Amino acid sequence: MKKLSVILASMLLLVGCQKKVNLKAEWEGVYQRATSAFEQVSTPDEAEAIMQNLIDSAYILLEENMGAEYSDSLFADMYYMFSPEQKEALFGRMNRKMLESETIAPIHKVFLLEQATSANNPYTDILALTPEGDELSLSALVGESDYVLLDFWASWCGPCRRLIPVLKEIYAGQPKGRFQILSCSVDRDEDAWRKALKEEQMPWPQVREEEGIYECSDQYGVTAIPTTILINREGVIIARNPDESELEELLFSE
Repeated sequence: MKKLSVILASMLLLVGCQKKVNLKAEWEGVYQRATSAFEQVSTPDEAEAIMQNLIDSAYILLEENMGAEYSDSLFADMYYMFSPEQKEALFGRMNRKMLESETIAPIHKVFLLEQATSANNPYTDILALTPEGDELSLSALVGESDYVLLDFWASWCGPCRRLIPVLKEIYAGQPKGRFQILSCSVDRDEDAWRKALKEEQMPWPQVREEEGIYECSDQYGVTAIPTTILINREGVIIARNPDESELEELLFSE
């Protein structure tokens, strides 16, 4: 473990010591050190620490070299791993030309959607089809209970499937009118979605988006699943991707 700690420290130290670098070469070095460190891990916590160091190293490199050759490619590759605060800081270091570039512009659009659907913003309505083939809107549920959790998931997503028992337990523990869930699947395979619904037996409303028709996840800037959005009775988003403890604290706070 001591050797692993030294490798982790060096990943950040070598990045932080250099102001002007060949960005691609420097990143390849950081990535190689991380790969070597991964080969030595023995616990999930160690793997998580290496991954966080890799993310932080990429952030430091971009913070110090934004606009340099390869910075757009590195940012695009790592964007989905950065925290909201890191994303905002890095976008703030880009000039207009970079923001409007072919590589960055689509990512910036997603980022703006993420911001618009983060806490303290009004929710955005979505419309999609239920398993019975009927249209169901999010607005039909908001205001009918104290809270609605919009859950973007898919049948093939392991973390999504592992979240379902957690949501079931929380859902079962809430009194009527307190908490509702709308699960919106991003499955492209309708049969796989229906099979997962039969297996999971979720006791709350289900819908599935369809490309070109009901593109619900795009309206919330969803780049990874599961993504959850907690909305209060007044239609205000109060949390984006709350973890289990945060969700329970919010629901049991009153």
